[in-house]
Amino acid sequence: MPRELKIKNRSEFLRYLDSVSKINDSAIFEITPDGISCLVASIDNTLVLLSEFNASFDCTTTINIPDIKKLQRVLDTLIDEEVSLTINSNNLEYKGKDVKFKYHLFEEGFLSKPSLNIDKIRSFNYDVSFNFTRDVVQSLLKGSTFASETNKVYFYTEDNVVKADLTDKARHNTDNYSIPISDADFTLEPLPVNFDNIRLMSNVDTSYECNINTDFGVVVIDNASDCIKLKYIISSLTQ
Repeated sequence: MPRELKIKNRSEFLRYLDSVSKINDSAIFEITPDGISCLVASIDNTLVLLSEFNASFDCTTTINIPDIKKLQRVLDTLIDEEVSLTINSNNLEYKGKDVKFKYHLFEEGFLSKPSLNIDKIRSFNYDVSFNFTRDVVQSLLKGSTFASETNKVYFYTEDNVVKADLTDKARHNTDNYSIPISDADFTLEPLPVNFDNIRLMSNVDTSYECNINTDFGVVVIDNASDCIKLKYIISSLTQ
């Protein structure tokens, strides 16, 4: 039986899809009356994104999208902000006044979700917490063109300041680029993460909230707007 996915803000929905597509090309989207959620992992599984799109829908279902960027491109051709997509057994269908399209879906069971227990992640005790801005991410991206010999970023504290250092402590004579990112009333020993995971993060708001469980080396970074919530779960590196 066909169901209708009525999107009231196409521009924000495109931002949501873009955030997910940076992590993986295909994903499972769960649709409920309260909105859409998606759990997706990067290719190397060192980054998992829980994304939520807050909206009201009239159906409960799951869709397996094979190429998120392709869906973005066709939705981007539309003009109206309010869009109604029909969810058929194997496709999404749009019938506008002028534009019409069918976007075919994967069959149920073709894709699988990451084997990560989100409730367990939420139950962790996070002994380090701080905020940083979108400008910090931009500065690190610019600095990475200088510290191009490494793909690691170390978070640590020094003189009551959280710093981010692009370097590789496992190698000798490696250039480094370091910037302050937040005030600190705690101590954090250098914690390395894959910098590619930082590159993949989207910014639906100007501020990020970072929580770290140092015992398990788990870094959780939240970024949220009124209708989009992004939770990035990153596994730290050993050195």
